[in-house]
Amino acid sequence: MRSNDRKILLGKLGKPHGVKGFLYFHYYGEDKSVLQTYSAMHLEDEESLHLEKTFEKSDRLIVKFKGHNDRNAAEKLRDKEVFIFEEDLPELEEGEFYLYQLEGLLVKNLQNIILGKIKGSAGTKSNEVLVIQGSSESIDNQDRLIPYVKPEVVKEISLIKQLVIVDWPEDF
Repeated sequence: MRSNDRKILLGKLGKPHGVKGFLYFHYYGEDKSVLQTYSAMHLEDEESLHLEKTFEKSDRLIVKFKGHNDRNAAEKLRDKEVFIFEEDLPELEEGEFYLYQLEGLLVKNLQNIILGKIKGSAGTKSNEVLVIQGSSESIDNQDRLIPYVKPEVVKEISLIKQLVIVDWPEDF
């Protein structure tokens, strides 16, 4: 079920680029082309931003928002986080999930041992990694990093059961 007001963090705006309102954008997603599909993006204070242009320079994403036409306007956006509402996310195919949907799910290995709960995820050059936090239910209080690699490591995800099954040893 989708929420009408849950905010999904897209990234953080950086320093201005040039004098015409462009800024560096530290986008946390993979597919930058999806940014063009959002009708609006939002700041923490609910201010709406409408993307006008994007381009890449030296593997860095640079954006310009409508109405922000000079360096001073861009400077006011510096270091602000950019969100979209959950309802604006594209629909996924059956069996696909957004990583934020996995937060709070219990993680068990193939030996039925509870390793902890998913606290979040982190990107690496090769793949996403699930950050697992030990809890009172888990085998120990140890935090774990488990590669989000399907189907080799992540075997099953059930939002209904609030459970993720992984092929991962308890002592790693």
